[in-house]
Amino acid sequence: MHVNPLWLLFTLVPIIGGFFWVARIARTRKELQKRLLNVVPSAGGLKVHQEVVAGPRIRPDSESRFSTVARLLNIPKDVPLANVLAPTMVFFLGGFCGFLFYLLAGHLVSQSTSLLIGVVASVLMTRGIFGWEISRYQTLLVTQLPDTVQLVVSATRAGLPVSEAFKAVAEEMASPTHEEFIRVVNEIALGATPDAALLSLHHRTGVTEYAIFAVTIGVQSRSGGRLAETIQNLAEIVRERLVITARAKALAGEAKASGIIMTILPFVAGGIQYVTNPDQMSILFNDPRGTRLLSIGIVTLLLGVLTMRQLISGATKE
Repeated sequence: MHVNPLWLLFTLVPIIGGFFWVARIARTRKELQKRLLNVVPSAGGLKVHQEVVAGPRIRPDSESRFSTVARLLNIPKDVPLANVLAPTMVFFLGGFCGFLFYLLAGHLVSQSTSLLIGVVASVLMTRGIFGWEISRYQTLLVTQLPDTVQLVVSATRAGLPVSEAFKAVAEEMASPTHEEFIRVVNEIALGATPDAALLSLHHRTGVTEYAIFAVTIGVQSRSGGRLAETIQNLAEIVRERLVITARAKALAGEAKASGIIMTILPFVAGGIQYVTNPDQMSILFNDPRGTRLLSIGIVTLLLGVLTMRQLISGATKE
């Protein structure tokens, strides 16, 4: 099959653009680190963590040149610890996936349509990887949240202010809560209120419980009341939500196992058939009609996997 040079251009531009974007971030993060160290050399004995300022700092407003691309590709914004793969690798995988879909679709539709399918597949692949990274990061934070809240409760019951309780969280908790609360402590040191710093953490990570935590502290600081008891109730609610989520995932385990078996079975059966009767299977690779049928089978299989994944994800979503 002849490869359209236009597709190569569409493949290379996002990869090269993503590379220069990450290189720009790497160049500016040292300047940001230096500025933070000059302004806040030490917040209550806590050193500024380098990885905390190493990620893409994309402003949420519409004036940011990267905001539209970030929303389209679901790029983690200002949360570098969420990146399992380097952004350049994610862009490369997205372009490679789109190229494969372009080749598969080229046997079924025209080149212009297959080019469009390849671009859509590339965007969906890139968005899916970034979305998985964000979801994984949020799960880690929510899993550690009950212990985080309990530590704040213990510190406030001991008579410490909320800002000092946050410093204890930054010192005692494991990653990624450790790094996130270092940022919270640094924001408070720069003049932000504890509830505003927590709300910034919510906007940065997308964890709803941090917004509830921020509202709880903000209301208590303005109206008074027993902060420790209120936060303790929040910790119990979070634990109950985690238990319900774990039960839902356990109930969905059978459906996930069935989906995995149904996905692997065609390849296993095809491999056995190719070993026992290679002449029959060679039609799928040598004959244009067989190649077309093979492409249809792969595309429909992938669509089925995505559909099952979406159904399971929707059933287990909080």
